[in-house]
Amino acid sequence: MEPITGFCDLCISNYKDLKEVTLMLRDLVELGYRNVAIEQIYNDTTTDTKTKKFDPIPPPLDMKLFEEFKGKLRIFNRITIIFSENSVSLVTNKSQNLRKYHLFAVVPTTDNALIYACQAMNCDLISYNSETIRVKIARKHYFEACSRNIYFEIKYAPCIVDSNDRKSTISKAQKYKALGKSRNIIMSSGATERFQLRSPYDVAHLGWIFGLSEEQAKDAVCGKARQLLIRAETRRCGSAIVYVRRIKELGVGNENDISDTSEEEMEDESNNKSEESKNDDDQVMTETPSKKQRVE
Repeated sequence: MEPITGFCDLCISNYKDLKEVTLMLRDLVELGYRNVAIEQIYNDTTTDTKTKKFDPIPPPLDMKLFEEFKGKLRIFNRITIIFSENSVSLVTNKSQNLRKYHLFAVVPTTDNALIYACQAMNCDLISYNSETIRVKIARKHYFEACSRNIYFEIKYAPCIVDSNDRKSTISKAQKYKALGKSRNIIMSSGATERFQLRSPYDVAHLGWIFGLSEEQAKDAVCGKARQLLIRAETRRCGSAIVYVRRIKELGVGNENDISDTSEEEMEDESNNKSEESKNDDDQVMTETPSKKQRVE
């Protein structure tokens, strides 16, 4: 994975209108963003049980549609799953399309669903919408989610559009501050139209209204957002172990050809080194008395 740098907006919601999305991406480049996630939504609460026999999660967008932004923007596919029961795990565990997304966010609609997302669900981000913004979280579950490197999202675009959403968003953000001093918070736009976009510096200034410190507000659109993307990549790749060893000599023209060594070869090499060091010590022990005799 290439290093992630620059400002991030991890929620552009108008994925159905590709022309509008393209215009929004151009605006984001001019505003100074370098990492953008395009959101698709799967609502588990309204999906027919018959369709769940197949993969109900839609496939991600084809990145070839956004070739003009290569080198300017890093575009990620994000899936947001709205659910109310723990049975959503039956869908997420079997879905092949889910594994193709770069970012996995959830919107719990009930208290029990929120607890499940904090404690057990293998997601990257916990978000909300206008209908679920009043779902409350306990301090215990907030810290459980933070300990699992799960992040919480605050969207600023709804605050621009509707006054009721603005009050609810500010209230929710202040709740995060009271529960855990606004840990693991990122700020995204959640924009569906171009006029809802703001520069990352303006978004950072909004952090004061949401109860964030100056440093937290900058991290919410930069540092923490990048950490979230790295966390999401580790979820996709799974656990891994890397063994690093020093190569003594490489043949001419074979700098990139590093042969695999078995565990037995490594053990033999370590044993040989230990024997050599032991022989050197014995030689030093034998040479020392001879020198003393010469002095005498």
